[in-house]
Amino acid sequence: MKLSELAAHSGVSTTTLKHWMRVGIMPAGRLKNATTAVYEQRHVDRARLIVVMRDVYGASTATIRTLTDLIDTEGASPLEIMNACQAFALGTPADLAADPAYVQYRERSHELMRRRDWRGYPGAAERGLAHALSQAAEVGLDYDVETLMEYADALEPFAARNVAALGPDGSPDVVARRMLLAVNARASQLVAVSSLAHAAASIRAAIERGVAPPDLAMPPAVGGA
Repeated sequence: MKLSELAAHSGVSTTTLKHWMRVGIMPAGRLKNATTAVYEQRHVDRARLIVVMRDVYGASTATIRTLTDLIDTEGASPLEIMNACQAFALGTPADLAADPAYVQYRERSHELMRRRDWRGYPGAAERGLAHALSQAAEVGLDYDVETLMEYADALEPFAARNVAALGPDGSPDVVARRMLLAVNARASQLVAVSSLAHAAASIRAAIERGVAPPDLAMPPAVGGA
């Protein structure tokens, strides 16, 4: 396909596509002659991946290139790409593993993994959990391993289903894009459910104290607006 066709298929302007090629996050096309290059489905897949990283995650060109360079590395395994996607999505500090301030939180994540026989060390997800535990502790939410086990009890069945639903099919760019969108969707859903639960707990407490009416903030009846 021509560059104009690549732009139409990917929803990205030709000017932007040329810029991505210049900075090395989009592979160049195959030269048809001295003045014309042709493009393939892999270029469409890469453009759509970059759009997700740029628009959904607000990533810089340098950050995007960290992932695209790995994808373009010959012999890169699906697990390596998955780990890189998790690191990208979680935004975990790269030097966390060497920071003594995180030792206690990493040990909690490791203990959780040991108890559940979860594999993934060393990896972006276990470092991401340590980072999240540290952030929670700063606002007074100091989660111990037993609490983490309760979360894991609820989440583990969903993880197996999500992995099966996403599947391994497609080019590395397609798999990475699908994974990044799924991580963002899961995070948004979990935050929304958690926020709803916390709002309900606050309203329930107000009703029990007698400072709010018993029918406050009830959802509409079945079939209601």
